[in-house]
Amino acid sequence: MGVAAPNTPKIRFLAEVTIAAKRYLPILRKDIEDSIFPDGFREKIRGRRWANSFYNKLIDFMARYIVAQVNRLDSIVVDLQEPNTDEERLEKQRTNKQALKKCIESLENNIPIAIAPSGGKTHEGIENPVYQTIVPSLASLFFKRGKVVKIVPSVVKENPAIDKKIFWCYLADRIFFYKAIRWILNLLKIKSYKKYRLTVEFLPPLTFENAKPSKPEKIEFVKNLQQLIYSTIREK
Repeated sequence: MGVAAPNTPKIRFLAEVTIAAKRYLPILRKDIEDSIFPDGFREKIRGRRWANSFYNKLIDFMARYIVAQVNRLDSIVVDLQEPNTDEERLEKQRTNKQALKKCIESLENNIPIAIAPSGGKTHEGIENPVYQTIVPSLASLFFKRGKVVKIVPSVVKENPAIDKKIFWCYLADRIFFYKAIRWILNLLKIKSYKKYRLTVEFLPPLTFENAKPSKPEKIEFVKNLQQLIYSTIREK
């Protein structure tokens, strides 16, 4: 959504470190494979040497392309990975402390921030979900200063629902050469060109007016926010 968003009005997106830092390319590569290519297809590809070589280069290109796209945006990087060492733990703390500072600066300048309430680590059917509380935490910080932050839930609503094929086409449509070839084929009336779009629906704004919330209160707010989003998606 950050790549697809218009330049005006200005908005900043939180980007998970796995899609913003090259050192996490192996994790991003696996996420891309799991999101786009089914297990059966991957098994067949790995059995063919030349095809597997091309496949790995394609996944690597897509991963590096996503990192490059995120880095050219005015995004705020957050680290949601589980640290394995003390060094990684300190690096995570530094990254998230800097992210919180940037979020506060943006909101103080009336620049909205797009944040996944779960940090992208949970969805309706996942086991052992992880609830990130940055949304109520930011709202609480500003409420202490006498300001009320508007929290505007949003959902991507498409009918039919976005499947792997449409997701692949949408991702490919961000690549110049792919768009150029599709445009030429459409111009020559060989194959029609359909540009896939994401339709975002904004729900009525919410507030979190609590100057000293406990961690359970923050988690409860995030849970309710997620359920509101899920119920809206089911209505389409």
